[in-house]
Amino acid sequence: MVFHVKNAHTHKRIMSKMMIYLLIISTLLVFLVQVSRVSAQDELASLTEIISDEGVDTDGDEYFDYLNLGVEVNVTTAGTYRVDAGGLYDSSYRSVSVLTNTSTYLEAGIHFVYIHLNGSSIYAAGVNPTYIAGIKLYDESGTILDDVYDLTLSRQYSYDEFQRPIINIEFNKIERKIILDQAGSIYVTNAYYITNRGFWINTVEFGFPEGAYDFAVRDEMGTLETTTENGKITAALREIVDTNETETLYMNYRVPWEKCVSQQNGVDYNLHFTFYEEFNSTIGTLTVSIEFPTGAQFQSSTPKPDSIEKSGLQTIRFAFSDVTSSDNLDFSVNYKQLVFWDSLYPTIWMGILAVAASAVTFFWKAPKPSVSSRIVVPPKALKGFVDAYEEKTRIRSELESLEGRLRKGKIPRRRYKVRKKMLDGRLSTVSRNLTTLSEKIRSAGSRYANMMRQIEVVETNLEGAERDLQRVKKRYRRGEISKGAYGKLLEEYSHRIEDAEATIDGVLLRLRE
Repeated sequence: MVFHVKNAHTHKRIMSKMMIYLLIISTLLVFLVQVSRVSAQDELASLTEIISDEGVDTDGDEYFDYLNLGVEVNVTTAGTYRVDAGGLYDSSYRSVSVLTNTSTYLEAGIHFVYIHLNGSSIYAAGVNPTYIAGIKLYDESGTILDDVYDLTLSRQYSYDEFQRPIINIEFNKIERKIILDQAGSIYVTNAYYITNRGFWINTVEFGFPEGAYDFAVRDEMGTLETTTENGKITAALREIVDTNETETLYMNYRVPWEKCVSQQNGVDYNLHFTFYEEFNSTIGTLTVSIEFPTGAQFQSSTPKPDSIEKSGLQTIRFAFSDVTSSDNLDFSVNYKQLVFWDSLYPTIWMGILAVAASAVTFFWKAPKPSVSSRIVVPPKALKGFVDAYEEKTRIRSELESLEGRLRKGKIPRRRYKVRKKMLDGRLSTVSRNLTTLSEKIRSAGSRYANMMRQIEVVETNLEGAERDLQRVKKRYRRGEISKGAYGKLLEEYSHRIEDAEATIDGVLLRLRE
């Protein structure tokens, strides 16, 4: 009996333990199910790191117009999502900043979202795409849900497989002035008002007449660098002109007198020239003005001038609208120049020089009044400076975030190097543009010069505060300062940074207004 009693008690203890274990397991299962449901609700969608890619030729010319990138998305909750992708690079880490995004509504399940990466941008960069630098997934509110980096394409593409950029510069207006110098030279000034209707451009090419010399090409902010080859002059623009953006350029040069002017009977002259530019689009408005030397009198011309101005130096003006390459733009102008004026002109100049010399001697010690000139800053320059500075701030913030992710081990060093190289390149370009724009704005007067100087001073203070802040953080991590001291210094430097940023924002706001 004793044995059976003990056995019964043993069975009861075993059953009790089993019931407790079952209760614990059931509770855990319920908890895990709830956690799973919450997790599923929180994770609206994610990237699977699976991509597809293919070059697409839309016009049958055997060049890829775009690289069609398919991004696989795992959607838990139906909704509108945005996928950003870009930053192609090759095995040597040479990159092309071709970026794009697309938004679409997706039901729950696995989907491919397709993005078109511009083929002309790939060709212009001369990079053979092998990897995609980064892909990001956002929800409808713009909150980032997931990101992946450094995915390998299905093959290495060659840049020359992609579409050549279409250069389509539209001439809205061309103004040309031909000045016939009394001393026997021809000076030509040109103003080109253009709109870029094609791929982005950073150079513009112009034609010029045979024998031309003393070239100068500039924009609204100053002289541009140029190269001359095969009867063409190429100007390097100060910044990229994107599609549908406008630009105004000026080109001046001299032409040998004997190339365009012939003389008869000592007093009769004929000026003959043609509109030599090669253009593929219609010129909206073309005006050509001819300014004659002192004492010259206009006789006739083909075509007939639209207006004749006789006040001061006689000037005739031609005006044309909707000019095409098929229009006849040959000019022939006849005028008279009396010998009297040829001899009088140098005599007058000698007299003027003599009087000027006497005046200089007389007024040499006279007090010189200060003359202040006011230069109007083009609105485009002000807007360009503000936009460029804001972009510089964004790039610096992104670089700082990238450094933080590297320190925390959240990004591989290879991916870090690729993205940092891209960001450093963008920052270098933006900084050069800011320097050029700052010099232009500074020259417009003391008010603008003070604002540029204020930004420079505040930037110096900001950089110093950021360096001090990083130094304090390192000292705290090494245990060199107490937590209390660290907190006070952190607050002090953070205030300095906030004040500097607020000052810069204020200056940018005044420039924007």
